[in-house]
Amino acid sequence: MRYFKNLKRDLIRNKDGATLMEFGLVVGPLMMLLLGIMDLGYQAYLDTLAKSKLHEVARDASTGEMTVPEIETAIENGLDALTLKDATVDVTVKSYFDFTNVGKPEKLTVDGNKNDALDPGDCFIDNNKNGIFDTDYGIPGTGGPDDIVSYQIEITTKRLFPLAKMFGWSETMKSSNSTAVRNQPYGAQADLVETCEPTL
Repeated sequence: MRYFKNLKRDLIRNKDGATLMEFGLVVGPLMMLLLGIMDLGYQAYLDTLAKSKLHEVARDASTGEMTVPEIETAIENGLDALTLKDATVDVTVKSYFDFTNVGKPEKLTVDGNKNDALDPGDCFIDNNKNGIFDTDYGIPGTGGPDDIVSYQIEITTKRLFPLAKMFGWSETMKSSNSTAVRNQPYGAQADLVETCEPTL
């Protein structure tokens, strides 16, 4: 009987393995925290390098010697080692006459009723020469000499670790960057064309 009493006392006083139990309680949340930090770090790293690559390719393309497919290929190849499998890289290239009009509608030169909308009898600068008043007149492509070219890149990829649901995140992450660069003056910039809406 004394043996069992001593054994019970020894078991209660014995602290062997206590550290292992404590570690078991902490390791789960700790690993989730570390993996979450690494996932966010990867997203920030990819975003930074994508921005750097976009600026580099935009400068190279400003000489007018690169086509849009070549620009897309250069960006995709530059990011290939960083993106995960099945990631998509979308590149949009539009040219504008000057910086002040990037992403804006074509300029009205005659606005009879001053409503900032194209009405019969109104005239506008048809920057992309398509005969239509555009709310964003950017012309797809790299434009011509002295034109402003807007480059946009969007990367859609799965997360680095499959923990999105645990953190309440989306299972895919997106990284978007843009820049605008003036083309080199390797020729004469095309003149703007005024177009008028027929009166009723």
